[in-house]
Amino acid sequence: MICQNRVEQNDLGIFFCWGVKFGLAEGNTILDNGSYGVSIGHNDTDNIVRNNEIRNSGKAGVLFRNESNGQDFWPHRNQIEGNRIVDSGGDSGIGIDIQGKTRDLVITKNEVRETRQPMERVGLRIGADAANIKLDENQFAGFAHDVVDLRKS
Repeated sequence: MICQNRVEQNDLGIFFCWGVKFGLAEGNTILDNGSYGVSIGHNDTDNIVRNNEIRNSGKAGVLFRNESNGQDFWPHRNQIEGNRIVDSGGDSGIGIDIQGKTRDLVITKNEVRETRQPMERVGLRIGADAANIKLDENQFAGFAHDVVDLRKS
């Protein structure tokens, strides 16, 4: 459990890696991190990231990494709920970025906001190979594109 912490001015805010399962990151303040506020990847499954304040991340607020390494090591069955994600990345920044063959995510009740100019910024991007991504009751504001879904229809 990573709860009620202040994480700021690192390269990575909260970094899930190497098979973190059934973890909880809740009630954290994650500020001004150079790359990502929250990064979830290498076989990290069944985790909950809930009620965090994620602001001013250098590339993306929340990243689901493309982690194959020749096996099914994508970050499946994770839940992103009730977070406030503000001002992620540079001119082409992304609030929530889902890469690789990540599947079975629940992204619900998040506020994803851009207070700077929209530029080419995206609230949530779903990669071409992602599957079964449930989006529910999320609020997006200030982006050039709220949701970009690269999967084939």
